[in-house]
Amino acid sequence: MLSTTSQHRPVRAAANILLAVLMAFGVSTAIAPSAQAAPQAECWTPTANGEGRGYTYWNNDNGYNLKSGPYTDGCWNVGWVGQEKLIYLQCWKKNSYGNTWWYVRVAGTNDYGWTSENNFWGDSVDENGDGQISFYEC
Repeated sequence: MLSTTSQHRPVRAAANILLAVLMAFGVSTAIAPSAQAAPQAECWTPTANGEGRGYTYWNNDNGYNLKSGPYTDGCWNVGWVGQEKLIYLQCWKKNSYGNTWWYVRVAGTNDYGWTSENNFWGDSVDENGDGQISFYEC
């Protein structure tokens, strides 16, 4: 009786030969993972409570998704903010693509989430009355 290992040797040998032939003809990119694969999205809920507020821009979608992290892809939707709505800025983060995202709260709600700084215009406000305006990195 043959062992399981010896039964798979012909299959492995054929696969290795096929791989060598494909690589010789420059087909390796079809079977090898990309060296520049997208980074793993960092999705999390920060605890900072910053100062400042903003208003979402008008858009054709009537608003913006709030995300679970500072990425469009890879982080799930956790809420929605309508267009031209007041948001409170909690903290900011540059993602691995160099885009700045803000963790925000929608005014009049307990809805929090991440939105790109391209989705709103900001207004610096001394929320806690200490005479300073501080924006925190998450």
